[in-house]
Amino acid sequence: MPYLTDERLKSYLDTNQLHREQLALAVLSLDKRFTEVRPRHPRGGPDGGRDIEAIFRGDQRVFGAVGFVNQADDSEDRKKDVRKKYRDDLTSALSAKPPPTVFVFLTNVNLTVGDKDDLVAIAKKNGLVHSEIFDRERLRIALDSADGFAIRFQYLGVPLSEEEQAIFFTKWGDDINSVITTGFQSIQWTLDHLLFLQESTGPLSSFQLSFELDKAYPAEEIGHFRAFSSVYLREPKLKILSLLFGSTDKSDRLTEPRPADATETHAGIKFGISGAQWEQYFDPPSSNNPATPEALGSDPPEKYVCVGSSQSVGVSTVQFLSIKYYKGSFLRFEPVLCLQDFDDCMIMPILNRSLALRVKAIHVISSGYKLLEVSADAFEIDETTFEQLVPIEFSDEELADPWTRLRPKDSSVFQLSFFDEIPLRMSSSRRTKNTIPARK
Repeated sequence: MPYLTDERLKSYLDTNQLHREQLALAVLSLDKRFTEVRPRHPRGGPDGGRDIEAIFRGDQRVFGAVGFVNQADDSEDRKKDVRKKYRDDLTSALSAKPPPTVFVFLTNVNLTVGDKDDLVAIAKKNGLVHSEIFDRERLRIALDSADGFAIRFQYLGVPLSEEEQAIFFTKWGDDINSVITTGFQSIQWTLDHLLFLQESTGPLSSFQLSFELDKAYPAEEIGHFRAFSSVYLREPKLKILSLLFGSTDKSDRLTEPRPADATETHAGIKFGISGAQWEQYFDPPSSNNPATPEALGSDPPEKYVCVGSSQSVGVSTVQFLSIKYYKGSFLRFEPVLCLQDFDDCMIMPILNRSLALRVKAIHVISSGYKLLEVSADAFEIDETTFEQLVPIEFSDEELADPWTRLRPKDSSVFQLSFFDEIPLRMSSSRRTKNTIPARK
């Protein structure tokens, strides 16, 4: 194999100056002392004897010249031609403004140690800091190394022997696999992101927070509970500024008015659950409702409206407790929010303290996508008192288990960003079956 590489360097690229320069550039790039290695004319052409530019040891400007000859041999006449070529290219390099401090010469003729020392001395005499000569033997050594196998095959057509394949994949196998895997993964992430952005423009069916507890609890241990969340949109959509939704125990807690003969329901998640959702509206100034100077200096006019409630039976064990803003009615009589409207929204869960202490993770799910997952080590319980937003009356006994807020440790509220994090599609679409034969 060394013999074949040597023979190919002599004549395989005869008259193909472009590939000669590309081979020389690739070999020079293997030397870690040289960085930013690039051709002066990537597709070939006049370059004033300066084929390659690079940086040597981080700060020295490099010009490189390629001195390949056709049907190369190591006769004295060939060496004489190469020595002249070196001096001519060196003179051309020194004429550049500004001149380089390092000159590199690559040739497919073997030179003696004395020849190379004499030529390097000429370069230093002309003020260069450093000069190197890559003759045919030095090129062959680089190409017959594990780093050079691919270059050798690409430009000289020399295949890898079984032993060389073993060496190559021992050194580069993991890196190649990583590049392939990373490339396919990057493509898949891009496709997933595009699919989400497209599907997020459809009407919203629900927006759900699921609180995962640290274990499965019997309903008796949970007892009375309050789990709500406010969601503030980045900007008003359909005049909606924010949402408030959640659930609590007692299935008839929100029934108004209660029938006089109604039986008093028991407290606790075991016996029943009630839920509700509210929308907070914002009316911007308009021609019909112009803004006064007083209004401009105050908070915008807002109103808070209940837009739905629910009742359900209790549960015997609890590990996941979900609250939901729901818009999935059978018929849609008016426009509704879409999932895209929740980009950059702010989320603030509000729970009673005993329930908050049991939360292991928070999952935010909407329209078949998991938008966010936050584990307990990334959020904290804020027990400071605050103005209670939930428009439901609770007894003093129930409020003895006080309201708390769940906050991220590095911020004041949880925030969704569809740019920073790609939501996870939780199911794959089924392909429609077709048993009708195709027409001929």
